[in-house]
Amino acid sequence: MFGLTLIGLISLNDPPRVNVDKSVLTCKEAGIKVIMVTGDQPPTAAAIAHKVNIISDPKKEYNYMVNELGIDKATAMRDCRAIVIHGDLLAEKHAEEQFVPDEDPDKGKYLLDWISKPEVVFARTTPS
Repeated sequence: MFGLTLIGLISLNDPPRVNVDKSVLTCKEAGIKVIMVTGDQPPTAAAIAHKVNIISDPKKEYNYMVNELGIDKATAMRDCRAIVIHGDLLAEKHAEEQFVPDEDPDKGKYLLDWISKPEVVFARTTPS
């Protein structure tokens, strides 16, 4: 059809650094909340966060509850233990509130709702 021939496949693996999982557990035991910020896609970020003990139960993550279990968003937000936020959503929410006065008590509520979860990952983020 296109004159192409498959000559092979390659797989890449970029594992977390050694002992990161233990370091995260040590932080949690000390009462320190670890928030992950990465450029990875949300499913990859969630998998890595689980591997290094940032997300303890993937089935209690907001997006999994909504997309895989079919739980409505409000219920999932109330009941989830972890949340993975896409950088595009963060940028969108920030832009929506650009002209909201700093004195408005609802400004930034979305961010407070997200980071109030015990386990938080920001995925597909940019340096800005």
